[in-house]
Amino acid sequence: VGGDRKDMNTEDVKNYVEKYLKRMSVEPIEIDVKNGRYTINNTLSFEIYDFWDKTDEELLNDFDDFSFRGDNIGTIFFFLSGYWEYTHNNIKDEYGRFPATESFSYKKGVLEEPVVEILVENIRKELKLNYNDETPKAFLTHDIDNLGLPKGFKFIKSLGGDILKRKDIKLAIDKINKKINKKDPWSVYNLLELHKKYNTKGIFFFMPDIQPNNCPGGYDPMKNKRYLQELEKEIKSTYGKIGIHYDVRHLKEDRMKNDLEKLEEIFKTKIEYGRAHYLLFDMTKSFDIYEKAGIKIDSTGSYADRVGFRFGTSKPFKPYNFKEKKEYELVEIPLIVMDGSLQSPRYMNLSPKEGFKKIKELITKIKKYNGTFTLLWHNSSFYTTEWREWERVYHESIKYLKENGFEFV
Repeated sequence: VGGDRKDMNTEDVKNYVEKYLKRMSVEPIEIDVKNGRYTINNTLSFEIYDFWDKTDEELLNDFDDFSFRGDNIGTIFFFLSGYWEYTHNNIKDEYGRFPATESFSYKKGVLEEPVVEILVENIRKELKLNYNDETPKAFLTHDIDNLGLPKGFKFIKSLGGDILKRKDIKLAIDKINKKINKKDPWSVYNLLELHKKYNTKGIFFFMPDIQPNNCPGGYDPMKNKRYLQELEKEIKSTYGKIGIHYDVRHLKEDRMKNDLEKLEEIFKTKIEYGRAHYLLFDMTKSFDIYEKAGIKIDSTGSYADRVGFRFGTSKPFKPYNFKEKKEYELVEIPLIVMDGSLQSPRYMNLSPKEGFKKIKELITKIKKYNGTFTLLWHNSSFYTTEWREWERVYHESIKYLKENGFEFV
Protein backbone atom coordinates (compact mmCIF):
# COMPACT_ATOMS: atom_id res chain seq x y z
CA VAL A 1 0.00 0.00 0.00
CA GLY A 2 1.35 3.42 -0.98
CA GLY A 3 0.45 5.93 1.71
CA ASP A 4 -0.93 5.95 5.26
CA ARG A 5 -4.71 6.36 5.21
CA LYS A 6 -4.93 7.69 8.76
CA ASP A 7 -2.44 10.50 8.19
CA MET A 8 -5.15 12.81 6.85
CA ASN A 9 -7.57 15.31 8.35
CA THR A 10 -10.21 17.88 7.46
CA GLU A 11 -7.72 20.79 7.58
CA ASP A 12 -5.57 19.13 4.88
CA VAL A 13 -8.62 18.72 2.67
CA LYS A 14 -9.91 22.24 3.35
CA ASN A 15 -6.55 23.97 2.66
CA TYR A 16 -5.95 22.18 -0.63
CA VAL A 17 -9.47 22.53 -2.06
CA GLU A 18 -9.73 26.17 -0.94
CA LYS A 19 -6.58 27.06 -2.93
CA TYR A 20 -7.89 25.14 -5.93
CA LEU A 21 -11.25 26.94 -5.88
CA LYS A 22 -9.59 30.35 -5.37
CA ARG A 23 -7.70 29.89 -8.63
CA MET A 24 -10.92 28.98 -10.43
CA SER A 25 -13.09 31.84 -9.27
CA VAL A 26 -13.13 35.61 -9.79
CA GLU A 27 -14.70 36.10 -6.35
CA PRO A 28 -12.85 35.33 -3.08
CA ILE A 29 -13.34 31.84 -1.61
CA GLU A 30 -13.07 30.82 2.01
CA ILE A 31 -13.82 27.41 3.49
CA ASP A 32 -14.48 26.95 7.22
CA VAL A 33 -14.44 23.64 9.07
CA LYS A 34 -16.79 23.42 12.04
CA ASN A 35 -19.54 21.25 13.51
CA GLY A 36 -18.66 18.38 11.18
CA ARG A 37 -19.20 20.50 8.03
CA TYR A 38 -17.23 22.32 5.35
CA THR A 39 -18.80 25.75 4.79
CA ILE A 40 -17.89 27.96 1.79
CA ASN A 41 -18.15 31.75 2.22
CA ASN A 42 -20.43 31.28 5.25
CA THR A 43 -23.18 30.19 2.85
CA LEU A 44 -22.87 26.76 1.25
CA SER A 45 -22.35 23.84 3.61
CA PHE A 46 -21.46 20.13 3.20
CA GLU A 47 -21.45 17.42 5.82
CA ILE A 48 -17.89 16.06 6.10
CA TYR A 49 -17.33 12.55 4.76
CA ASP A 50 -14.05 11.37 6.31
CA PHE A 51 -13.00 9.13 3.40
CA TRP A 52 -9.58 8.45 4.97
CA ASP A 53 -11.25 6.39 7.72
CA LYS A 54 -13.30 4.25 5.32
CA THR A 55 -12.68 0.80 3.89
CA ASP A 56 -12.55 0.26 0.12
CA GLU A 57 -15.97 -1.30 0.28
CA GLU A 58 -17.43 1.70 2.14
CA LEU A 59 -15.87 4.13 -0.35
CA LEU A 60 -17.34 2.24 -3.29
CA ASN A 61 -20.75 1.94 -1.63
CA ASP A 62 -20.93 5.55 -0.42
CA PHE A 63 -20.13 7.19 -3.78
CA ASP A 64 -23.31 8.17 -5.56
CA ASP A 65 -24.33 11.02 -7.89
CA PHE A 66 -20.66 12.11 -8.27
CA SER A 67 -19.93 12.54 -4.56
CA PHE A 68 -19.40 10.79 -1.23
CA ARG A 69 -22.78 11.35 0.42
CA GLY A 70 -23.00 14.93 -0.84
CA ASP A 71 -19.58 16.04 0.45
CA ASN A 72 -18.41 18.02 -2.60
CA ILE A 73 -15.26 19.33 -0.88
CA GLY A 74 -14.00 15.94 0.30
CA THR A 75 -14.84 14.38 -3.07
CA ILE A 76 -12.93 17.07 -5.01
CA PHE A 77 -9.89 16.36 -2.84
CA PHE A 78 -10.27 12.57 -3.23
CA PHE A 79 -10.13 12.83 -7.04
CA LEU A 80 -7.62 15.67 -7.52
CA SER A 81 -5.14 14.21 -5.04
CA GLY A 82 -5.30 10.71 -6.55
CA TYR A 83 -6.05 9.39 -3.05
CA TRP A 84 -7.29 5.94 -4.13
CA GLU A 85 -4.23 5.39 -6.29
CA TYR A 86 -1.92 6.67 -3.55
CA THR A 87 -3.29 4.11 -1.12
CA HIS A 88 -3.33 1.24 -3.65
CA ASN A 89 0.11 1.88 -5.10
CA ASN A 90 1.17 -1.78 -4.80
CA ILE A 91 -1.04 -2.70 -7.82
CA LYS A 92 1.00 -2.58 -11.05
CA ASP A 93 0.88 -3.90 -14.62
CA GLU A 94 3.87 -5.54 -16.34
CA TYR A 95 5.47 -2.13 -16.95
CA GLY A 96 5.02 -0.94 -13.36
CA ARG A 97 1.98 1.25 -14.07
CA PHE A 98 -1.24 1.50 -12.09
CA PRO A 99 -3.95 0.13 -14.43
CA ALA A 100 -7.10 2.13 -15.20
CA THR A 101 -9.19 -0.97 -14.49
CA GLU A 102 -8.02 -0.86 -10.83
CA SER A 103 -8.94 2.80 -10.40
CA PHE A 104 -11.83 4.00 -8.28
CA SER A 105 -13.24 5.91 -11.27
CA TYR A 106 -13.29 2.84 -13.48
CA LYS A 107 -14.87 0.67 -10.77
CA LYS A 108 -17.63 3.27 -10.33
CA GLY A 109 -18.07 3.89 -14.08
CA VAL A 110 -17.04 7.57 -13.95
CA LEU A 111 -13.59 7.49 -15.59
CA GLU A 112 -15.05 9.34 -18.59
CA GLU A 113 -16.81 11.91 -16.42
CA PRO A 114 -15.08 15.12 -15.21
CA VAL A 115 -16.25 14.62 -11.61
CA VAL A 116 -14.30 17.59 -10.24
CA GLU A 117 -15.71 19.97 -12.87
CA ILE A 118 -19.24 18.71 -12.20
CA LEU A 119 -18.91 19.40 -8.44
CA VAL A 120 -17.20 22.78 -8.91
CA GLU A 121 -19.99 23.82 -11.27
CA ASN A 122 -22.57 22.87 -8.58
CA ILE A 123 -20.71 25.11 -6.11
CA ARG A 124 -20.42 27.94 -8.66
CA LYS A 125 -24.16 27.90 -9.37
CA GLU A 126 -25.13 27.81 -5.70
CA LEU A 127 -22.85 30.73 -4.81
CA LYS A 128 -23.37 32.59 -8.13
CA LEU A 129 -19.61 32.73 -8.74
CA ASN A 130 -17.83 33.57 -11.99
CA TYR A 131 -15.02 31.52 -13.50
CA ASN A 132 -11.68 33.20 -14.21
CA ASP A 133 -11.59 31.62 -17.65
CA GLU A 134 -14.57 30.57 -19.73
CA THR A 135 -12.84 29.42 -22.94
CA PRO A 136 -12.33 25.71 -23.58
CA LYS A 137 -8.72 24.86 -24.48
CA ALA A 138 -7.12 22.31 -26.82
CA PHE A 139 -3.64 21.10 -25.92
CA LEU A 140 -2.10 19.07 -28.75
CA THR A 141 0.87 16.98 -27.66
CA HIS A 142 3.25 14.66 -29.50
CA ASP A 143 5.52 12.06 -27.93
CA ILE A 144 8.46 11.65 -30.32
CA ASP A 145 9.39 8.04 -29.50
CA ASN A 146 11.12 7.68 -32.88
CA LEU A 147 12.54 10.34 -35.19
CA GLY A 148 11.39 8.44 -38.28
CA LEU A 149 10.85 5.00 -39.78
CA PRO A 150 13.22 2.32 -38.40
CA LYS A 151 16.74 2.20 -39.82
CA GLY A 152 19.16 -0.62 -40.66
CA PHE A 153 18.22 -4.04 -39.28
CA LYS A 154 15.08 -2.61 -37.61
CA PHE A 155 13.89 -1.44 -41.05
CA ILE A 156 14.41 -4.91 -42.56
CA LYS A 157 12.61 -6.43 -39.56
CA SER A 158 9.67 -4.05 -40.07
CA LEU A 159 9.45 -5.07 -43.75
CA GLY A 160 9.35 -8.71 -42.63
CA GLY A 161 6.50 -7.84 -40.26
CA ASP A 162 4.60 -6.10 -43.08
CA ILE A 163 4.91 -9.13 -45.37
CA LEU A 164 4.60 -12.06 -42.93
CA LYS A 165 2.55 -10.73 -40.01
CA ARG A 166 0.42 -8.00 -41.57
CA LYS A 167 0.24 -9.57 -45.08
CA ASP A 168 0.76 -6.12 -46.56
CA ILE A 169 3.28 -6.49 -49.41
CA LYS A 170 2.19 -3.12 -50.90
CA LEU A 171 3.19 -1.34 -47.70
CA ALA A 172 6.60 -3.04 -47.67
CA ILE A 173 7.25 -1.97 -51.29
CA ASP A 174 6.02 1.55 -50.56
CA LYS A 175 8.32 1.78 -47.52
CA ILE A 176 11.30 0.83 -49.69
CA ASN A 177 10.32 3.48 -52.27
CA LYS A 178 9.94 6.13 -49.59
CA LYS A 179 13.29 5.13 -48.12
CA ILE A 180 14.99 5.50 -51.51
CA ASN A 181 13.29 8.87 -52.17
CA LYS A 182 13.95 10.06 -48.60
CA LYS A 183 10.26 10.70 -47.89
CA ASP A 184 9.70 9.55 -44.33
CA PRO A 185 6.00 9.35 -43.29
CA TRP A 186 7.04 9.29 -39.62
CA SER A 187 9.07 12.48 -39.87
CA VAL A 188 8.22 15.11 -37.27
CA TYR A 189 8.08 17.58 -40.15
CA ASN A 190 4.85 15.92 -41.31
CA LEU A 191 3.20 16.80 -37.99
CA LEU A 192 4.50 20.34 -38.30
CA GLU A 193 2.91 20.61 -41.74
CA LEU A 194 -0.43 19.64 -40.18
CA HIS A 195 -0.03 22.34 -37.54
CA LYS A 196 0.61 24.88 -40.30
CA LYS A 197 -2.35 23.59 -42.31
CA TYR A 198 -4.80 23.93 -39.41
CA ASN A 199 -3.13 26.92 -37.75
CA THR A 200 -2.67 25.01 -34.50
CA LYS A 201 0.26 24.71 -32.12
CA GLY A 202 1.60 21.77 -30.18
CA ILE A 203 4.21 20.52 -27.77
CA PHE A 204 6.80 17.95 -28.82
CA PHE A 205 8.29 15.66 -26.17
CA PHE A 206 11.73 14.36 -27.18
CA MET A 207 13.49 11.29 -25.76
CA PRO A 208 16.79 11.75 -23.91
CA ASP A 209 18.12 8.26 -24.68
CA ILE A 210 17.61 4.88 -26.38
CA GLN A 211 15.08 2.91 -24.33
CA PRO A 212 15.37 -0.64 -22.93
CA ASN A 213 13.88 -3.49 -25.01
CA ASN A 214 10.76 -3.93 -22.84
CA CYS A 215 9.70 -0.32 -23.62
CA PRO A 216 11.00 0.24 -27.15
CA GLY A 217 11.69 3.63 -28.65
CA GLY A 218 14.20 6.38 -28.15
CA TYR A 219 17.34 7.54 -29.94
CA ASP A 220 20.67 9.16 -29.18
CA PRO A 221 19.99 12.93 -29.17
CA MET A 222 23.70 13.79 -29.51
CA LYS A 223 23.99 11.72 -32.71
CA ASN A 224 20.92 13.54 -34.08
CA LYS A 225 21.95 16.97 -32.78
CA ARG A 226 21.87 18.86 -36.07
CA TYR A 227 18.53 17.33 -37.10
CA LEU A 228 16.97 18.19 -33.72
CA GLN A 229 18.25 21.76 -33.86
CA GLU A 230 16.73 22.23 -37.33
CA LEU A 231 13.47 20.73 -36.05
CA GLU A 232 13.43 23.16 -33.14
CA LYS A 233 13.47 26.13 -35.53
CA GLU A 234 10.44 24.71 -37.35
CA ILE A 235 8.60 23.98 -34.09
CA LYS A 236 9.17 27.55 -32.88
CA SER A 237 7.94 28.91 -36.23
CA THR A 238 4.55 27.27 -35.48
CA TYR A 239 4.63 28.70 -31.90
CA GLY A 240 5.11 25.17 -30.59
CA LYS A 241 7.07 24.09 -27.51
CA ILE A 242 9.70 21.47 -26.73
CA GLY A 243 9.57 19.15 -23.75
CA ILE A 244 11.26 16.04 -22.42
CA HIS A 245 9.81 12.55 -22.80
CA TYR A 246 11.11 11.07 -19.55
CA ASP A 247 13.19 7.93 -19.87
CA VAL A 248 11.33 4.85 -18.55
CA ARG A 249 14.17 4.30 -16.05
CA HIS A 250 13.63 7.68 -14.36
CA LEU A 251 11.61 6.17 -11.50
CA LYS A 252 14.43 3.81 -10.51
CA GLU A 253 17.54 5.75 -11.56
CA ASP A 254 18.53 9.28 -10.53
CA ARG A 255 18.85 10.49 -14.12
CA MET A 256 16.32 13.26 -14.75
CA LYS A 257 18.78 16.11 -14.16
CA ASN A 258 21.32 14.64 -16.61
CA ASP A 259 18.62 13.83 -19.18
CA LEU A 260 17.32 17.41 -19.04
CA GLU A 261 20.82 18.88 -19.31
CA LYS A 262 21.50 16.73 -22.37
CA LEU A 263 18.40 18.02 -24.20
CA GLU A 264 18.95 21.59 -23.01
CA GLU A 265 22.47 21.50 -24.41
CA ILE A 266 21.12 20.44 -27.83
CA PHE A 267 18.13 22.78 -27.97
CA LYS A 268 19.88 25.67 -26.18
CA THR A 269 16.72 26.30 -24.21
CA LYS A 270 15.42 25.57 -20.71
CA ILE A 271 13.11 22.56 -20.77
CA GLU A 272 10.30 22.77 -18.23
CA TYR A 273 7.60 20.58 -19.83
CA GLY A 274 7.51 16.81 -19.57
CA ARG A 275 5.69 13.53 -20.02
CA ALA A 276 6.78 10.00 -19.20
CA HIS A 277 7.47 7.42 -21.92
CA TYR A 278 4.84 4.63 -21.74
CA LEU A 279 2.96 6.97 -19.36
CA LEU A 280 5.03 5.35 -16.62
CA PHE A 281 3.80 7.09 -13.48
CA ASP A 282 3.98 6.34 -9.75
CA MET A 283 1.56 8.24 -7.52
CA THR A 284 3.95 8.07 -4.54
CA LYS A 285 7.06 9.46 -6.24
CA SER A 286 6.57 10.84 -9.77
CA PHE A 287 5.57 14.39 -8.79
CA ASP A 288 8.53 14.55 -6.35
CA ILE A 289 10.93 13.59 -9.14
CA TYR A 290 9.44 16.09 -11.60
CA GLU A 291 9.54 18.99 -9.15
CA LYS A 292 13.07 18.21 -7.96
CA ALA A 293 14.23 18.16 -11.62
CA GLY A 294 12.71 21.59 -12.29
CA ILE A 295 9.74 20.49 -14.39
CA LYS A 296 7.08 23.23 -14.29
CA ILE A 297 4.36 21.51 -16.35
CA ASP A 298 3.76 17.76 -16.61
CA SER A 299 1.20 15.99 -18.78
CA THR A 300 1.65 12.32 -17.88
CA GLY A 301 -1.63 12.11 -15.95
CA SER A 302 -3.64 9.54 -17.88
CA TYR A 303 -3.91 5.77 -17.95
CA ALA A 304 -2.44 3.93 -20.93
CA ASP A 305 -5.22 1.35 -21.06
CA ARG A 306 -8.21 3.74 -20.99
CA VAL A 307 -9.01 7.32 -21.99
CA GLY A 308 -10.70 9.71 -19.60
CA PHE A 309 -10.07 11.71 -16.43
CA ARG A 310 -7.44 10.05 -14.22
CA PHE A 311 -7.67 12.87 -11.64
CA GLY A 312 -11.37 13.57 -12.23
CA THR A 313 -10.56 16.74 -14.15
CA SER A 314 -9.45 18.03 -17.55
CA LYS A 315 -8.20 21.35 -16.17
CA PRO A 316 -4.62 22.18 -15.14
CA PHE A 317 -4.09 21.84 -11.38
CA LYS A 318 -1.37 21.66 -8.76
CA PRO A 319 -1.07 18.07 -7.48
CA TYR A 320 -1.21 17.25 -3.76
CA ASN A 321 1.95 16.34 -1.89
CA PHE A 322 0.89 13.75 0.69
CA LYS A 323 4.24 13.82 2.50
CA GLU A 324 4.38 17.61 2.93
CA LYS A 325 0.59 18.02 3.20
CA LYS A 326 0.50 20.84 0.66
CA GLU A 327 0.27 21.35 -3.08
CA TYR A 328 3.26 21.00 -5.39
CA GLU A 329 4.48 24.04 -7.30
CA LEU A 330 4.41 22.21 -10.64
CA VAL A 331 1.22 22.11 -12.69
CA GLU A 332 -0.34 18.92 -14.04
CA ILE A 333 -2.22 19.19 -17.32
CA PRO A 334 -4.00 15.83 -17.41
CA LEU A 335 -3.84 13.85 -20.63
CA ILE A 336 -7.37 12.94 -21.75
CA VAL A 337 -6.84 10.87 -24.93
CA MET A 338 -3.81 8.95 -26.18
CA ASP A 339 -4.08 7.57 -29.72
CA GLY A 340 -2.79 4.14 -28.64
CA SER A 341 -5.33 3.83 -25.78
CA LEU A 342 -8.12 3.90 -28.36
CA GLN A 343 -6.46 1.80 -31.07
CA SER A 344 -4.34 -0.84 -29.34
CA PRO A 345 -5.74 -4.41 -29.17
CA ARG A 346 -4.20 -4.56 -25.66
CA TYR A 347 -6.18 -1.53 -24.51
CA MET A 348 -9.58 -0.34 -25.77
CA ASN A 349 -9.24 -1.92 -29.23
CA LEU A 350 -11.70 0.47 -30.92
CA SER A 351 -12.27 0.95 -34.64
CA PRO A 352 -11.42 4.42 -36.05
CA LYS A 353 -15.15 5.21 -36.17
CA GLU A 354 -15.62 4.19 -32.52
CA GLY A 355 -12.46 6.07 -31.55
CA PHE A 356 -13.62 9.32 -33.10
CA LYS A 357 -17.04 8.92 -31.46
CA LYS A 358 -15.29 8.58 -28.07
CA ILE A 359 -13.15 11.67 -28.75
CA LYS A 360 -16.25 13.71 -29.65
CA GLU A 361 -18.03 12.59 -26.47
CA LEU A 362 -15.09 13.71 -24.32
CA ILE A 363 -14.71 17.02 -26.19
CA THR A 364 -18.42 17.74 -25.61
CA LYS A 365 -18.10 17.09 -21.86
CA ILE A 366 -14.97 19.24 -21.62
CA LYS A 367 -16.56 22.11 -23.56
CA LYS A 368 -19.52 22.15 -21.14
CA TYR A 369 -17.15 22.98 -18.27
CA ASN A 370 -14.60 25.12 -20.20
CA GLY A 371 -11.95 22.49 -19.62
CA THR A 372 -8.80 21.48 -21.50
CA PHE A 373 -8.85 18.69 -24.07
CA THR A 374 -5.32 17.26 -24.07
CA LEU A 375 -4.63 14.92 -26.96
CA LEU A 376 -1.53 12.79 -27.50
CA TRP A 377 -0.86 11.83 -31.11
CA HIS A 378 2.48 10.21 -31.93
CA ASN A 379 4.36 11.09 -35.12
CA SER A 380 4.42 7.31 -35.74
CA SER A 381 0.60 7.02 -35.64
CA PHE A 382 0.33 7.52 -39.39
CA TYR A 383 0.84 5.55 -42.58
CA THR A 384 1.40 1.96 -41.37
CA THR A 385 -1.27 -0.76 -41.65
CA GLU A 386 -2.62 -0.42 -38.12
CA TRP A 387 -2.73 3.41 -38.33
CA ARG A 388 -3.71 4.10 -41.92
CA GLU A 389 -7.45 4.29 -41.16
CA TRP A 390 -6.77 6.37 -38.04
CA GLU A 391 -5.15 9.31 -39.84
CA ARG A 392 -8.53 10.88 -40.57
CA VAL A 393 -9.39 10.64 -36.84
CA TYR A 394 -6.58 13.11 -36.09
CA HIS A 395 -7.77 15.45 -38.86
CA GLU A 396 -11.44 15.21 -37.85
CA SER A 397 -10.61 15.77 -34.17
CA ILE A 398 -8.80 19.03 -34.96
CA LYS A 399 -11.73 20.19 -37.11
CA TYR A 400 -14.22 19.25 -34.37
CA LEU A 401 -12.25 21.24 -31.77
CA LYS A 402 -12.20 24.25 -34.08
CA GLU A 403 -15.94 23.98 -34.78
CA ASN A 404 -16.57 23.94 -31.03
CA GLY A 405 -14.59 27.11 -30.33
CA PHE A 406 -11.60 25.57 -28.54
CA GLU A 407 -8.54 27.78 -28.16
CA PHE A 408 -5.30 25.98 -29.09
CA VAL A 409 -2.69 26.49 -26.38
